[in-house]
Amino acid sequence: APDAGPEADGTLMLAIARLTEQKGIDVAVRALAELPSDVRLAVLGEGLEREPLETLARRLGVGDRLLLPGRVGDVAAWLRAAEIVVHPARWEGFGLALLEAMLAAKPVVASRVSSVPEIVADGETGILVAPDDPRALAEAVEALLQDPDRARRLGGAGLERARREFSVERMTSRTIEVY
Repeated sequence: APDAGPEADGTLMLAIARLTEQKGIDVAVRALAELPSDVRLAVLGEGLEREPLETLARRLGVGDRLLLPGRVGDVAAWLRAAEIVVHPARWEGFGLALLEAMLAAKPVVASRVSSVPEIVADGETGILVAPDDPRALAEAVEALLQDPDRARRLGGAGLERARREFSVERMTSRTIEVY
C-alpha cells in the first residue's frame, strides 16, 4: 500500500524488534488501540508472532494502523519519520534498538526490565514503564505526543547520552576493564 512507508501522514510510533513474545509487541498493539486514530505503529523485524499480532490488531480495530514491513534496508528512514520509539520488551539482553533510537535523537518509551534502565535514563532520555502494561505504555506515548518540546528534549539528551556512554572508545575501555 502507498501509505505503508515511513513518510505517510499521521504520527509514527516505531519499534525495532523481532516479532517474538519476548519483545512485547503485542503490548504495543494493545497500547495503539488506546492512542489517537492518527497514530500508526511500525515494527521493523520478522518473527513467529506476525500472524498473532495481525489478528490481535484486527480484533482491536487497529489492523490498518499496524505496519509490519519486516526487515528493512533503510532503518534510518523509519527512525527519521518516527515521533517516538517504543520498546515494550518483557526481558532484554542489551537493547541495541534503544541505542539506535537514541543516536537518532528520538525519545524512547521502554519497559523497565533487564539492562534497559542502564541505557534509557528515565525522565531524562525517555520514559520507562512497567512491562506488560499497555495502558502505561499508551499514557507515556500520549504524554510525549502532547508535549513535543519535552519529546525533543528527551531525544536530544538521548543522543548526548548515547555518544557519551556508549561510544566505541568507551565500550572498548569498559570491555578491557572487564578482562
